[in-house]
Amino acid sequence: MLSDREILELAERARGGEREALGGLAGAVRPLVCRWALVMTGDPDDAEDVAQLVLMKMMASIEGFDGRSKVTSWLYRITRNASLDHQRRTRRAEQMAARVEQLGRAAASRIEDPLDEIEMKRTLRLIRTLLTELPATQREVFDLVDLQGLKPVEAAEVLEMNPSTLRVQLMRARRRMRAEMLAQGAGG
Repeated sequence: MLSDREILELAERARGGEREALGGLAGAVRPLVCRWALVMTGDPDDAEDVAQLVLMKMMASIEGFDGRSKVTSWLYRITRNASLDHQRRTRRAEQMAARVEQLGRAAASRIEDPLDEIEMKRTLRLIRTLLTELPATQREVFDLVDLQGLKPVEAAEVLEMNPSTLRVQLMRARRRMRAEMLAQGAGG
């Protein structure tokens, strides 16, 4: 591991536009960022995802580093924020999967034909999978309106979003879900 002074020198050279210095800086701090991310996420795969994101953010925003703090302190804040964001996204996805499962159990209890029940379970698995593939905003909007039953105006308020923007995001989410479901149904 390089010293704080050596890391600062690399950061200063990277701020000056030296590509080699930026690559050297990323290589020098990567083990540290990975270790921090692992401590914060508790999962090696999640830590690797967070570390990649942090290094990309560092490379994209190195000009914003003003040198008032240590480079490692700056990177720690980026790592912490990225880890918290990752945990929030993971929690939301898990909550959404649980809600879909709950809806599926409720619908399955009303189904009398075993073949219909099998088809319902298959459809719910597909919906759960497709939800994770939606962009975060569309996933949130779809969840609040179509799964939780909020009115679009209420969902817009919860998400602090313009109601018109929310409706556009909802339309896109529904369109994408429908297209994917039709494609999966045709292929499956």
